[in-house]
Amino acid sequence: MKVLVTGLFEMAALHAIRRFGQMGYEVHVAEGHWLAFSGFSKYVAKRLRVPNMRYHPQEYTKRIVEILETGEYDYYFPSYEEIIPMSRYRDRIQAVTKTVIVPTDLLMRLHDKKQLEELAHEIGVDSPKTYYPQSSEEARELIRTVDLPVVIKMRKTSGAAGFRKIYDRSHFEKTYFEVVHNNKLAESDLPMIQQLVEGPTTCTLHLCNNGEVVGEVMYQGLRTMPRTGGTTVFRQSVEDKASEQAAAKVIKHLNFSGLCGFDFIIDTHTGRPFLVDGNCRITPAVTMAYHGGVDLIEGWVRVANGEQTPTMPPAVLGVRTKMQFADFVWLLESYGASFKDWKGEHQLRKQWWNEKNYYYDIHSFSDPMPNIMIWVYIATNCYKLIFTNFDSAQLFIFHNQYVEK
Repeated sequence: MKVLVTGLFEMAALHAIRRFGQMGYEVHVAEGHWLAFSGFSKYVAKRLRVPNMRYHPQEYTKRIVEILETGEYDYYFPSYEEIIPMSRYRDRIQAVTKTVIVPTDLLMRLHDKKQLEELAHEIGVDSPKTYYPQSSEEARELIRTVDLPVVIKMRKTSGAAGFRKIYDRSHFEKTYFEVVHNNKLAESDLPMIQQLVEGPTTCTLHLCNNGEVVGEVMYQGLRTMPRTGGTTVFRQSVEDKASEQAAAKVIKHLNFSGLCGFDFIIDTHTGRPFLVDGNCRITPAVTMAYHGGVDLIEGWVRVANGEQTPTMPPAVLGVRTKMQFADFVWLLESYGASFKDWKGEHQLRKQWWNEKNYYYDIHSFSDPMPNIMIWVYIATNCYKLIFTNFDSAQLFIFHNQYVEK
């Protein structure tokens, strides 16, 4: 049997490719960039070049549909946010292959942070107070008056792109409009301003079938990039019943099927989880789930087949996984930060070098090329980080308006 996998700049795509290959599938992949690292896995039988979704979303989706409509594929597995524009072709896709894609409006209720906050309030899940400026002037008024601390976030993005914490009003306006400028945001899509909830973060990944969770993993980030808060680059599986129940409430309300995840901040003072982000797709936590005894890819196939999907056992606690290239950048930044806090940074580096018993998201001695190619990609794109205002969080996860097109 053949499976087509897309979204090859998402670390979870590589895990999916490896698992499909190990399960005996012939894996084909499609991407718009020739250095998409996941496509270099030894389990890939064929690489297809398609228009780049970053710049040509309509052409990208049409080409993927054309490929699927050849009738060559038994399954289609979207690994990243291409699932949103692809969902507009849901009926045509499901007519020719097996997949798990819910309607576009349901995906957007998780992807669009404004819609997610409205949903949280609707069903009684805690969410921080958030403001959505409708114009630059309204944004400036909020910047002058809103209580600090806050965070700046773009409404439709992932991977901490555009994410900024604000404690000092003196740099608030400059930082806010840098996010607008660097990400080429229109007046109709200005970043939101959200009250900062202080506390640890619990993130989740779920496999769902008609509103029921059939497999999941929860984790806390041990390190993030950027260091002040963002994408988790070193994480550990945990148990968090309150976050689990809140996530299940959202999933049940939407009658969601497929893979999705949520980010909760656990309020330091009350212990209550506040929902701050949602993902309508798979995430790199799929690797942690697998090593914790929960095979979400195998489960996804059962959901796509329409089979009965009994609830999987809980994931083993204490499993740690690492996004090694980003965690290495974290280490390099530590040496620069030593000028401000030598003792503290020295302790963090010592811990970094002594860490054992974790799994990599990408690196594998038996399948080495994806790890090699990700460093090739980084090396060939360093000029963006040095000579332009390019947001480093978008080196892999690129924000544009493809979800609207």
